[in-house]
Amino acid sequence: MNKKAISTLAIVAIVIVIIAVIGIASYFILINHHPAIPTSTTTTPIMVSNTTAPVTLTVVTFSGKSAQFIQYAGELFHELHPNVQVQVVTYPFSQYIDKELTALSAHSSQYDIIGFTSTSALDVAKYLLPLNESDFNFSDIIYPQEDFGGLYYNMTTGKTEIIGIVYETAVYLMAYNATIFNNQTLAQEFEQEYHMNFSPITYENWTVVLDVDQFLVSHNITKYGFLIDDHVAHGIIDAFPAVFGWYYFRDPSINLGNPSGLPNYNIMFEGKILPGFTYPLPSFNSTAGVNALITYRELVNYEPNPSQIQISYDNLPEFFSKAAGAFLFTSQLSYINNSKDVLLAPLPGGYAETGTDFLGISKYSLHPQLALEFLQFLVSPKVQEIAFLKFGKFPISKQAFISLISNTSLPAYQREWLQETYKAALNASANPPNIPPTYPELIPSFNNDVFQFLTSPQYNATYAMQILQEAANSWVKAVSQS
Repeated sequence: MNKKAISTLAIVAIVIVIIAVIGIASYFILINHHPAIPTSTTTTPIMVSNTTAPVTLTVVTFSGKSAQFIQYAGELFHELHPNVQVQVVTYPFSQYIDKELTALSAHSSQYDIIGFTSTSALDVAKYLLPLNESDFNFSDIIYPQEDFGGLYYNMTTGKTEIIGIVYETAVYLMAYNATIFNNQTLAQEFEQEYHMNFSPITYENWTVVLDVDQFLVSHNITKYGFLIDDHVAHGIIDAFPAVFGWYYFRDPSINLGNPSGLPNYNIMFEGKILPGFTYPLPSFNSTAGVNALITYRELVNYEPNPSQIQISYDNLPEFFSKAAGAFLFTSQLSYINNSKDVLLAPLPGGYAETGTDFLGISKYSLHPQLALEFLQFLVSPKVQEIAFLKFGKFPISKQAFISLISNTSLPAYQREWLQETYKAALNASANPPNIPPTYPELIPSFNNDVFQFLTSPQYNATYAMQILQEAANSWVKAVSQS
C-alpha cells in the first residue's frame, strides 16, 4: 500500500478514527456475541483517508446477497470515512458484465470498483488497475479462492498479475443428509456389505460414492443417490471438473508437475505449455478424462434421466430431500429446506472446486486510493465475520473462519459448515478455465458433447474418448484463434 504523507489534517483524521472505532467496536460486540479477536500484527492496516470533500465510491456488480453485503460494509466504511459514501449499483447477473464493459470501454469514471466472477475475469482485466501483494494480507486470505479469477497469467511476460481481490468463499463440495449418514444401523449394514466407511468425510475416491449410491437406492432408502449437476446450458462445466480433478491431480502425464494447472487455464488444460505452442493443450482427452467421464455418467444414473429432467443450480434443492445428498456450491445451502439437517464434506479425496467472486479497481476511477482502502476494509477479518453472520456468505479470511468456528453461540450445523468449507477451500483447485473464449465457445462445445454422452444408452471407454476428443478439437480451435 502507498504510504500517505502526514498532513495538517492528520489530527482531524485521528479524532474521526477514534470516534468511529468506538462505534464499530460496539457493533461488533453486539453482532458476534463473543469477544473480538485482537487485530493481528501482520494484518495490513486500514488507512483513513485525509479527504474532507464529499466523495462517492461507486461499486458495480450483480444483484443478490453479495451486493447487499458490499453495501452494508460500505455503510460501516462510512463510519471510518465520514466524507465518503459507498454506493453499490447492481444489475441482473445476465446483464452486469455487459453494463460494466460498456462503461469501461468508453473510459468512463462512473464506476470505481468493478465486480466480476471467475469466468468473466479476463473480460474486464485490461480495464483494471494491477494490485500489489503488499496491498493485502494474503497470509490471511484463502489463496486458492484468490487464484481462480483474481490472478491473470500474462502470456507475454510469463508472469502472474493480481487484477482483483476475492471477497467471499464459495466452493463446490459434497452436502449430505445427516439423518441418513448418522444412522448407525445403516452405517453398520453398509460397512458389512461394502467394507468401507459410510461417513462422507472419509471418502477417498469416487468409487465409494457410487457404492453408497447403489446401496441407498437398491435398498429403497432414498430415491436418488448423490445429485450432481448435468444441466447442458452451464452446469456440466462445473460438475465435470469436480470429478476430473481426482484424476488430474494424480496423473503427471497431463498435469506435468503442476497439479492445479496454469492460472486461467486450470485443470482442463495441461499444466505446462509445450514447445511450439503459445497455449497449453486440453487435458481431458486422455485416459484420466475418460475415467472421469464414465464416473460422471454413472453418478448421473442415480438421479433423474437428463433426457427428461436435468439437475441444475435452480432445481437441485427440490430433489435434495429424496437424495443421499448432492455436489453443490456452498451458496446453494440456504435454498435447501431443513438445511440444519445438512452437513458438508470435501469432494472424495479431500479437495474442492472454486466458484468465487471478485472486486477490482477501475483504471478510470477518480478515487483509486479510497477504492483500495475500501477493498482492504471489506476483506478484513471482522467485516468478513459479518458476511457470514448477517448474509450467510462464507469468509475468505482465515482469521474470520477460525473465530466463527469457535463461536459457540452459533448452531452446531453452521459451525460444521464453516469447518468443512474452510478445509475444502484451502484445497479448491479443480477448476474449469476462465480464459476469454470460455463462455462464448468452450462451455457450449464441451457441454453439448458431454451431454450427448450422458444421454446415450452406450457409455464405454471408446465412445467416451471420441466425445472428449471432439470437445478438445473445438477447444484448440477456439484458443488458437483467440
